[in-house]
Amino acid sequence: MRYTIKLATLVSLAAVVGCGSDKIIDCCHLDQPGVRIVNAFTTPVDVLIDGTVAIAALPAGSVGTAAPDLGNHELMLRPTGGSASTTQSITTATGALNTIAVVRAPSGAVTTAVLDDTGSVVPAGATKVRVLHLAPNTGVLQVYRTQPDYQQPISWQFPFTYQSQPDALSAPFYQSTVGSWEIRVWKTPADASGWSTTNIRTVIPLKSGEKKTVLILDDPAGGVRLELI
Repeated sequence: MRYTIKLATLVSLAAVVGCGSDKIIDCCHLDQPGVRIVNAFTTPVDVLIDGTVAIAALPAGSVGTAAPDLGNHELMLRPTGGSASTTQSITTATGALNTIAVVRAPSGAVTTAVLDDTGSVVPAGATKVRVLHLAPNTGVLQVYRTQPDYQQPISWQFPFTYQSQPDALSAPFYQSTVGSWEIRVWKTPADASGWSTTNIRTVIPLKSGEKKTVLILDDPAGGVRLELI
């Protein structure tokens, strides 16, 4: 069986904690792949679909996509070179995109988290954003936001630690009016004063009824970077 495979970066801005320079990364256009894998584990992982390797050695902190045939499939995700693995069932459909994160369980083992959002409806005239901490090597982060109806920086949540199993309670969507959200991230200081000095940031303009998820991922060069999905 053939798979279309891509490694994708879905946001144009990434930066390293404690570094003074931004790194600009070109966006990629996805050709309606059926599954998107977010490697939020600590090492590269292999992605197998129905027993066939679809993505080999997906680097930690990166995103890959594959396009299996429409229908039901079994994903196996395993640290590259290791014997441990985790599985996840998916169903691919025309125009749909399954998003699965490979995460580190509290025990340290590899497991999965489904990032698909099926229950957060955005009313007309509103927008929604959520932020997921998927950087297992980073520890506590300071994550602040401004939103269309409130331009004073406000903390996303505290403490904000690695989320191996994000759900509607631990990782909610916040709602605002139409306009631009801004998310900024830093390690220290542990208060709002980091807003003016961090270079890890993204601005998200949203129209009526739109929503976005911000992923915080480990950066191979150190620190963290942001991805939008």
